Amino acid sequence: MSKIIATFTMLTRKIAHVLSVAMCVGAVTSASMAYADTRLKISGQHAPDHPATHALNDVANTINGADVGLKAKVYPSNQLGDYTLVYEDIIRGSVDIAHLSVPSQLDPNLEVNFFPFLVSNYDEMRKVYSPGSCFYNAYSKMQENLGVRLMGIVPEGFIGVALTKPAKNLFKAGVDKGVQIRVPPIDTFKTGASAMGFRGITIAYADLYPALQTGVADGWIGGTAALNYTGFRDVITEYVPYRAYVEATAYVMSQKSWDKLTEDQQNVVSNALTKAAQDAINRAEAEDSEYLAKLKEAGIKVHDFSGEVAQKMVADVRATAWPALEKRFGSELVACMQSDIE
Repeated sequence: MSKIIATFTMLTRKIAHVLSVAMCVGAVTSASMAYADTRLKISGQHAPDHPATHALNDVANTINGADVGLKAKVYPSNQLGDYTLVYEDIIRGSVDIAHLSVPSQLDPNLEVNFFPFLVSNYDEMRKVYSPGSCFYNAYSKMQENLGVRLMGIVPEGFIGVALTKPAKNLFKAGVDKGVQIRVPPIDTFKTGASAMGFRGITIAYADLYPALQTGVADGWIGGTAALNYTGFRDVITEYVPYRAYVEATAYVMSQKSWDKLTEDQQNVVSNALTKAAQDAINRAEAEDSEYLAKLKEAGIKVHDFSGEVAQKMVADVRATAWPALEKRFGSELVACMQSDIE
């Protein structure tokens, strides 16, 4: 009898040990899975080999290497949808983070990002496009109202005017230039181009190249030096680096996704995207310089736009265009932006 009891006791202890180990392993595994299950989908709109996608991959690697229970994956080339659809997915929380052109269909005031001469040089850009500026706060608030967190403004370069023939009075605001240029169908572009002295025409971007070839348009505003070099250098003859607008995209995050993160996770994500946005300014400045040089090498006349001449034209365009846009955006918002550059 005693032998049976001893055997039973030993068996009981083994079973208890196995159960104990199983429970410990299960608890650790469950905790690890719970901690590592937070996956972040990052949408990008550029090709896999584009510098903007490399930057997103760096963000993902930083997040993944922080050991805070996050696993981020980048989906480039609009794999998750175009920017308008992805922005709505950000609102819904089905996409967590995106680098995209901020659409204005849900709030037309988001077009404020394309104010004429919102910034006119890289020093102003570093100030205005950084958290803490009045513009950044206002731009962020507009998106917050939609359920979107602005995580950083990403400039890709300044926008100038490309021409297929010489124009007059290039550096005199409000004076007719004697040419007709393609202007994006956005109020801020139309008002700005008019204040600069250009006659605008609306042409779909897909039809721009043949329009320049056939003389339907004598030039266009809306492209960086890089875009004009890669896409239009064989049809344009002159380029004026007015720096009138910025080709600026943004890092955004779903508020729903953000709220699910711990404080440590939020800090990792925020710091990674903030650094990426800051690096983008330096990258854009270097790229502008590189492609202006390449335009010259391609035989395109690149006008000098600097010094007092540039300062006067910038001031004159702002003095004309910004009050005109108050009717569209409100005096409070325009005054806010004015305070950033004074």
